Parts: sequence; C-alpha cells; structure tokens
Amino acid sequence: MSTRRAMATLLVLLALCWGGTGYAATRPTDAHDYRRAAIEAARSAYDVTVTVRLVGSARAAGRLPLPYTVATLNDGRSALAGAAQRLVVARPVDDATARIRDRLGPLLLAAAAGLDDLRRAVRAPDLAALTGAVAALAPVGTALAAFLAEYG
Repeated sequence: MSTRRAMATLLVLLALCWGGTGYAATRPTDAHDYRRAAIEAARSAYDVTVTVRLVGSARAAGRLPLPYTVATLNDGRSALAGAAQRLVVARPVDDATARIRDRLGPLLLAAAAGLDDLRRAVRAPDLAALTGAVAALAPVGTALAAFLAEYG
C-alpha cells in the first residue's frame, strides 16, 4: 500500500510541476518582462551596429576581404531581425512600456535601414558610398547607447 501512496504522490507532484511549467511558458507579459525584452533587443541592435560599423570601416580601408565582410553583415542582419522579433512578440502592457516601444522601435528600424545601406555599399565599388553608410550608422549607435544607459 505504501508503494501505491508513493506512486500517487509522485504523480501528483509531476502533474503540479507540469502545470507550473505550462503556466510559466504561457503567462501574459508583464511590465518587467517587456522591459527586459526591450533591453535585450536594444543591446543586440547596439552590438550589431557597432560590429558592422567596424567591419564596414575595415572594408573601406581594404583590410577585410569581401566574403568575410558580406558574411558578417548577413549575420548582423539576422541578429537584428531576432532583436526586432523579441520586441514585437512581447506586447506593451501599460503606458510606460508603450513609451519604451515607441522609443526603441524607430531605432531598430533605423539600424536595419543603415545595415541594408551598408550591405548595398559593400557590394558597390564606390568608396564614398561605403564610408557614408558607415558614418550614417554612428547616430543610430549613439541613440541605442543612450537608450541602454537610460533603461538598461
């Protein structure tokens, strides 16, 4: 009889753990979760912006081969898309989180546009376009750094 009781207790504990895990995975986003998702997205976007600026500058100086540059920019594009997705999946829950979204959303779009401009400039033989695309990402990086200083 004690074996049955132990087995029943184990099954109840297993069911409680399973239910708790299910709740944790599906619970609604709260303000803390949204803020954390926004900070992660901003940090990823900042890292991408800094990295692609360095790669673009090195390419403009003739220190990096085109295949490495293109691969790094493609990786940056994927990372930036992931950052944007993290922000979109978590929905703002109040006015404060909506303000975070309203401030960070345009920065992510500007980073994506700047990265696309840099990708096009890398493939073109125009050095002025390449250096211009690298320089255009500087204010985006500065704005992302300011966002992280304020919220991170």
